[in-house]
Amino acid sequence: MRVALSALLLFAACAATSIAQVPPGTTGQGEPLPPPVAPAPGEVTPAPPAPTQPPPPVAPGAAPPAQEHVADEGAEADYNAARARFEQGDREGSRAALEAFVARHPDHGARRPAELMLARLALLRGDVSGAAKLLEPLAETPPEAGVASSARYYLGLADARLGKFARARELLMPFLPRAGSAGPGDEAFVELRGALAEAAAGVGERAAAIALWDAYDRGARPPEKAYARLRAAELAADMPPELAWRTYAASADKGLARALLGVKAAGYLRAQGDASGAATIDGQTAEARRALGFEELRAPGGAGDPARLGLAVPLTGKFQPVGEAAMRAAMLATGMPAQSPGREGLVQLAMRDTALDGEHVGRGIGELTRDEGVIGVIGAGERKNVAGCVKEAAQEGTALLALDDVAPGAATTAFQLIHAPEARVAELARRALAAGARDFALLGPDSASGKRLRDAFRQAVTAGGGHVSSEATYVPGATSFQAAVAAIKRAPPQAVFVADGAERLELIAPALAFADLWPAPWGSARPAAEPGKPRARNILLLATANDLSPRLLQNAGRFVQGALLAPGFYADAADGAGRAFVDAYRAAYGQEPHATEAYAYDAVNVLRAAAATGGHTRADVLHALATSSFEGLTGTLRFGAEHGRVDPPRVYAVEGDQIRLLR
Repeated sequence: MRVALSALLLFAACAATSIAQVPPGTTGQGEPLPPPVAPAPGEVTPAPPAPTQPPPPVAPGAAPPAQEHVADEGAEADYNAARARFEQGDREGSRAALEAFVARHPDHGARRPAELMLARLALLRGDVSGAAKLLEPLAETPPEAGVASSARYYLGLADARLGKFARARELLMPFLPRAGSAGPGDEAFVELRGALAEAAAGVGERAAAIALWDAYDRGARPPEKAYARLRAAELAADMPPELAWRTYAASADKGLARALLGVKAAGYLRAQGDASGAATIDGQTAEARRALGFEELRAPGGAGDPARLGLAVPLTGKFQPVGEAAMRAAMLATGMPAQSPGREGLVQLAMRDTALDGEHVGRGIGELTRDEGVIGVIGAGERKNVAGCVKEAAQEGTALLALDDVAPGAATTAFQLIHAPEARVAELARRALAAGARDFALLGPDSASGKRLRDAFRQAVTAGGGHVSSEATYVPGATSFQAAVAAIKRAPPQAVFVADGAERLELIAPALAFADLWPAPWGSARPAAEPGKPRARNILLLATANDLSPRLLQNAGRFVQGALLAPGFYADAADGAGRAFVDAYRAAYGQEPHATEAYAYDAVNVLRAAAATGGHTRADVLHALATSSFEGLTGTLRFGAEHGRVDPPRVYAVEGDQIRLLR
C-alpha cells in the first residue's frame, strides 16, 4: 500500500519521542502512530494479564514472574536497574543495560521481558526490522511464558509498519475490545486502532479502516485527531460511491465516517433517484461536521433552471479543438428550434473552461450548478478532466452528459454520450454476419488502439459463429500497405475489417482492389477478369472510419462500394434531421461537422427533452435520463445500468455516390 508523505513524517515523529513521555504503568496513548514505548493493551510490565483488560499500576523495579525466577541476586539487581532506566526514559542507558543483562544472564527468567523491552526500544528508534527479529521468537512462546501476548501485540505494530498488513491484522485483532464489552474507554486503544486502521487499508478493507480511524478519533488528543482525519479523508476520497453509502449507513451518528462520507453517500442516492434519502444524509452530514468542528459544506442538488444548461469543456490547451467543436454545436443547438413538441424556445448556455482548473479539475461543474443555476451540464476534454467533472457532478447532484466513450458507473450522475469503439465494432460484425459473411480478415495499425479494435471485432465475430482467417498490421500513419494486403490475400476472406479512420481507408481500399480483393456490396456479381489476369474476388469492406466525410467518396469512391462504416455520425442526405443539422452548421461556421459536434448537439437536445418531460429539478432530469430514450443524430439515445450508451451505434453503407444510413 502506498503510504502518504504525511504518514511517513508522522512515523518519524514517533521515532523521535522520548521514553520519559510515557509514564510507567500507562498505555502511552499519546503517539499518533504505533509504536511508542507504551505497554500493549492489558500489559503489566513485564508480564501481561489477559488482553483488552486495563493495566493495573506496576511499581518500578517489580520482580519478574515467579515461575520464571532464577535465584541470582546479582542478575536480579542488573535487571531491575536496566528496567528502571527504561521506565525513566533513558533510551541509550536502558538499551546498553538490557543488552548487557541478556548477554550475562541468558538463562535468567527475566530474559524474555528484557528482550521485549529491547524490541520496544528498537521500534522507538525506527529499527522496525530489528524489533521484528527480536519479537518473532517471543511471539511463538507458550502463553504461560508471560511475554507472548505482548510480543504478538508489538509484532503486529511492527508488521503494520513493514507493510505486512494481513499478518498485522491477524496479530492485533484479538486485542481490540468487542462491541459492548466492559473495559477501558476509547483512549486506551488509540495506538492499537491506528495500527489496525493502516492494516485494514493495506488489505483493501477501506470501510473497516475508516471505522477504526473513527474510533481512534474519539479517544485521541488534538494532534492525533488531525492525523486520523487526514488518513480517513484519503480513504474516503478513493471509496466508490455505493460503498461510501453503505459505510455511511453503518457508521455512528456525528462520527468521523459520516462527516467525511456524507457527500459521496448522498450523491449515490441522488444518482439512484432517491432525492429524499439524499436530503436526509445531507442534514445528518451537516450535523456530524458541526459536531467535529469541520467547515460547512455547500448544499448540493436543488431545482435548477430548465432554461439554463452548462458546458464544461477545454477552451484552451491541447484539447481546445474538442472543446471548441462541442461549444459550436451546443451553441447551435440552443439557438435552433426544438426537434419535438414540448422543447420550443431558446435556452441559455453557461460555459466554463475546464483546462483552467488545474489541480481543481471539475470545479467548473460546481460553479455552473451553484452560480449559474443550470439544470444539467455537457462535459468534454481530456480523460482526467472528464473524470474530475464526473466526481464533482455527483457531489452537486447535477446531471452530466459526458462526451466520453466509457460508462461512468451507476453510482454517478454522469451519462456516456459517445458509443464505445467496441460497440461500434460489434455492430459492424453483427451486420456482416447477418448478411451471411463468415470468413473475415483483420487489418489495422500496430498500435494499442488498433489492437483494441481488432480484438473487439474478433470477439464479436467468433461469438456470432464466424471466424478470422488472417490478420495483418502496418505502422501507424503508413501510406503503403502492400505487405499487409499481400498477407491477407494468401487466404482470401469474404470480408475485411479495417480498424482505422476514414483518412487511412482512402488508401487501403484501392490497395485491396489492386490485389484483386475488390470491395463491393455483399452478394454482388464479381467483375469480369481482364485478359491475362485472375478474376477479382469481391469482399465486404468494414471500417470504423472515424472522421468520415464526403472526401472518402471523392478520393476513393469506386474502391469502397458496399462498405459498411461506423463513424458515430455522418450526414446522410436522406436523413432529414441530420441534413438540417449539417446545413445549419455549415451556414453558421463555414465548415463540415463531424461526430464530436453531433454528439454535443445531441447532448443539448437530450437535456432539453429531459427537462420538458416534467424535469423541473435536477433530480427529475436524472430520473428522466436513467429511464427514458431520446431521438438524436447519433441514434436513439438510451442509457443502461452503468449509465453507458446501450442503443446500437449507427452504421452507414456506401451506395454509388452516396453514403446512406442503414435502418
